[in-house]
Amino acid sequence: MEKWFERIGTFLLVIFGLVYIGAKIHFFTRYGVLGPSEFVEEHWPCWAGMAIIGGAGACFGWIRKRLERSKPS
Repeated sequence: MEKWFERIGTFLLVIFGLVYIGAKIHFFTRYGVLGPSEFVEEHWPCWAGMAIIGGAGACFGWIRKRLERSKPS
């Protein structure tokens, strides 16, 4: 079971990293082309994606701790 937790955690970190890099590429390719309000309107999916992945990671960590505590010694 521990192996699966490590795999899922690694997967979430990789996906978060890819979304973060994508957000930075998007930022630098669109910076100066759009005004501040248009940029925020166009860039919100990147922020939302990172927030969702971070929330999933937090829930995953909570579930992992709960399962480790309930495991018989």
